[in-house]
Amino acid sequence: MNTMTIRHIAASLIVIGALAGCTSKAPDTASDAVPLVAGKPTVATAPQAPEAHPVDVSTTIPDTADAIWKAIDQQSAELKTGIQSGDLTDVHHKAFAIRDLVAALPEHSPKLPADEQTKLQGEVKFVATLADRLDATGDANDKAGTQDNYDKLVAVLNGITRTK
Repeated sequence: MNTMTIRHIAASLIVIGALAGCTSKAPDTASDAVPLVAGKPTVATAPQAPEAHPVDVSTTIPDTADAIWKAIDQQSAELKTGIQSGDLTDVHHKAFAIRDLVAALPEHSPKLPADEQTKLQGEVKFVATLADRLDATGDANDKAGTQDNYDKLVAVLNGITRTK
């Protein structure tokens, strides 16, 4: 194979990977660019990472499961109020606080039976996924999507066995 064919294949794979959500190293210089359209050289670029929120609020984890649940309930109520009012600017802080609080529950719930501990570990992962979804819909100012994700979060939280 000649150099031009190899470069063309490599560039095609980069573009396909970028479209599929994969990350790939883009060519470093314009001289590495591969002509994707005859006569018009272009440089493929990797997709940009989503905007991350700076960590400016830390979640204080209480010492007991009962106190953690009180903090979860408070964050959830504040999240609900914000969504209902249409102010989605603080959704990520509340969602991530809930995520962090729920993640602390297994360590603070040693009396849960083994099957409940296993279930709780799965719920911790799902709450983290829902926090990410809430962050995305809140950032997009998508009130309906945020409400839908909040409703799912509440259903998951209601399904977790509460211990004291």
